Amino acid sequence: MVSFNRIIKLRDLEIFRVSKDGQIFSYVVIEDTRKPFTEEDKKLDPLCYMDEEDINAILNVFRISLINDEKLSEENSYFLKSFFSDFVNNTNLTNFIITEYIQEDLYDHEVDIKFFNKILKDIGSSYIIEEFDERNWIYLSQD
Repeated sequence: MVSFNRIIKLRDLEIFRVSKDGQIFSYVVIEDTRKPFTEEDKKLDPLCYMDEEDINAILNVFRISLINDEKLSEENSYFLKSFFSDFVNNTNLTNFIITEYIQEDLYDHEVDIKFFNKILKDIGSSYIIEEFDERNWIYLSQD
């Protein structure tokens, strides 16, 4: 059985822990960049085959990152990509990119804000989760 736990939900960032049969097998980060595709993005498949005009019409890109300690099987990769791609409302102005990352020491860290900031740094995100007083956690969860 697969379970999904949203660990962090902020305005432009969500982090999920994905477990299968009680074992964590992936973290997933969904980041609303509030920016169009970068020049590097435009080189990715299938964007590299699209018309420049169509690509430039997209004003907001969501980055979905699958982070694992080892390469996902094709089945698990397809499952996660399919599942999380449904989280983004595709329009003619919004689209997403899904990238897989391997972080070998993923499960060797205490799960806290520093851990999530390390993941964000490792996937190339400029997002930084600020430390906050745990007494304020209830307010954050009622976004």
